Amino acid sequence: MMTSAPTSRLGGTTTSSSAREARELYELKQQAVKFYQDNLVPQRMEQVLNDMFYENPEDVYGHLAGYFQQFAKPPTVSQVTVLEAADCRGQPTIQAELHGVVNNVDKVLCTVTVPTTNWDTPLTEEEEAEKAESLKVAMEYLAGPITEALSGTEVANQREGDQRVKNFIAKVLEDFEEELKAKKAKEEEESPRAPTPKAAPSEKGGKGKKGKGSATSVIIPPQPKEELPHGIQAVSAASLALLEAGAQASRQPLYSHVAALRTGEVSSKLRIPLPMVCVYHGGKAGPGKLNCIKELLIMPKPGLPFKEAMRMLTNIHNQMGKSLAAKSGVTARNTTDLGAYAPQYDKLEQPLDLVQEALAALELQAGEDVHMAINCAAHEMFELEKGKYEVMTGTQKTPDDMVDFYSDILTRYPGVIGLIDPLRKQDKTAWVKLTQAVSEKCYLMGDQVYPRTEKFLVQGMEETKSSAAVFSLHSLTTVTDVIDAAKLVEDVGSEVVLAACQGDTADTTLTDLAVGLWVKFAKFGGLGRGERVAKYNRLAQIEARLADQDKLAPHEEHKFPDILPPPPPEEPEGEAAD
Repeated sequence: MMTSAPTSRLGGTTTSSSAREARELYELKQQAVKFYQDNLVPQRMEQVLNDMFYENPEDVYGHLAGYFQQFAKPPTVSQVTVLEAADCRGQPTIQAELHGVVNNVDKVLCTVTVPTTNWDTPLTEEEEAEKAESLKVAMEYLAGPITEALSGTEVANQREGDQRVKNFIAKVLEDFEEELKAKKAKEEEESPRAPTPKAAPSEKGGKGKKGKGSATSVIIPPQPKEELPHGIQAVSAASLALLEAGAQASRQPLYSHVAALRTGEVSSKLRIPLPMVCVYHGGKAGPGKLNCIKELLIMPKPGLPFKEAMRMLTNIHNQMGKSLAAKSGVTARNTTDLGAYAPQYDKLEQPLDLVQEALAALELQAGEDVHMAINCAAHEMFELEKGKYEVMTGTQKTPDDMVDFYSDILTRYPGVIGLIDPLRKQDKTAWVKLTQAVSEKCYLMGDQVYPRTEKFLVQGMEETKSSAAVFSLHSLTTVTDVIDAAKLVEDVGSEVVLAACQGDTADTTLTDLAVGLWVKFAKFGGLGRGERVAKYNRLAQIEARLADQDKLAPHEEHKFPDILPPPPPEEPEGEAAD
């Protein structure tokens, strides 16, 4: 049976479907109104349109995009992709790409290539296989668990992102330590008891019966070598990528972003660190008999513009090359992977005199125009069986002898104002004696005397207090670790040195990190390698930008931090012995 269509009050007819559509349209409009009002779109549209009419920008839509960008959600991490790259030695390393969601679009935010860890001698086949396996695991970590850990993290939140990565790696380290314990326990069960270690030979008394006044023999503890699991390179790779992406998100230069992470606010002034340029690379693994100078570094005097300072240091480097070529042929100008010369030297005076000859030829004065520092690498020249430092092949010295040895160097070469790792961290008594002897006229810098940065944050300087601490960024170290470690050092009145690794890459992130951290010295290597020079060129570029913006802070004259031990307490009056 047919029914008539409903009649409207206005005299027209309509269907139930059209009424439903009208109601749905009305509800949809109400939802749209609420959506736009909740997100303040009408108010902001009104404001920007009114303001823009008076401002009359040349690029109308660019102005609108910039205005609304400030209200956009911050970029978040979506994934980390990784490729195998090569370091300065042609060895495999990690190149990480960090992807993020920006304005609802997923895209690559940055690419970083991380350095490999320090090593001087060629790797054995077994070591190469271990390194290859570690790299493979690191790449798997980045593409898998670390991507999961960072997913959704705001790229500008460096501390949170670093902590998420460290939470993952903490479980890896825990499992690895358990495996080590089980392995060592099994080895102890299967192997016979090890013989008691022999005591180091006494300085006095010689062989046979001890004479009166002979020194007591002391068993020298071995230099502990920390074993770490495969894949730890993923930590610094993820952290560096997050830092780069965070700078992009903050729309400020990388060095300014680092400064904001360090202080919590945008810094009004920044300074360029003093470059420590390596001009001689030797040490235990180098040619010749000289072991006590692994690196000879030159530095400009404070107050010199960086561009001018680098021109002077470059002239010194080139003059040294000319001198070496004239004495030993063109091949003597070849440089190592640190970008420094490596002639075969047998005496302490040879590299120091080479620098001073170059200075004289350029009419420069050591100690006035240019200063020097020595990376002694004491842990490498220490002979465990003898309990002595082999400063030159056949010349060995006790820890106490080393105090006089370094005092003599500083007396004969007043241009030397820095000693890096002059003693092992185990020789705490001798270290205190050295501070008493030379720390008022020289920086005593700690590198290998301290544990890796993550442990340094827990242990601090302990008994081995120095006037400067050297940090680098690789393996397990995150950007947050370096920021916190630098603050810890500054809080005790010492200086900070940021150093590049030997297996370096052309990535210049470390340069911006050095500026943002307000470090005193930057130790990036020599001037004979492109990846080293790239970092110095970046410092010159940053200096120019800061100068244009009137944000360049000067360096003060060298003031060696007070690291002398406190004097003994005075005895109260009346209690002194008769």
